[in-house]
Amino acid sequence: MSISERIREAREVKGLSQADLAATVGVSRGACGHWEQGKTVPSVEHLAGVATVLGVRFEWLATGRGRRDYDPAVGEEHSVSWGPSVPAVSQEERELIAVLARLPPVSRLRLVEFLRSIP
Repeated sequence: MSISERIREAREVKGLSQADLAATVGVSRGACGHWEQGKTVPSVEHLAGVATVLGVRFEWLATGRGRRDYDPAVGEEHSVSWGPSVPAVSQEERELIAVLARLPPVSRLRLVEFLRSIP
């Protein structure tokens, strides 16, 4: 299985769209699509973020070796130490990300400004 197939499989198992994953990791939906199509490979930092968001081990995602799933009971790290720290995403947060992704850029900026103004 290729890295592109592992990313797609793990994303689908987690129930996220490409847009959800991309927004959470901080890339465009197109970048995520290119990863899954094998057109490009994510940087180490982005791959670490993908592993964290999807709850899979970095080594498995990057190489296909080892166990797939991160096991918090074991206390193992599933992302590399220099990767971004991305918290798990709830269903409500995924819905918000999906709505945000569908907004035109101007509306997105206005919404973000409004949200920042809330104490």
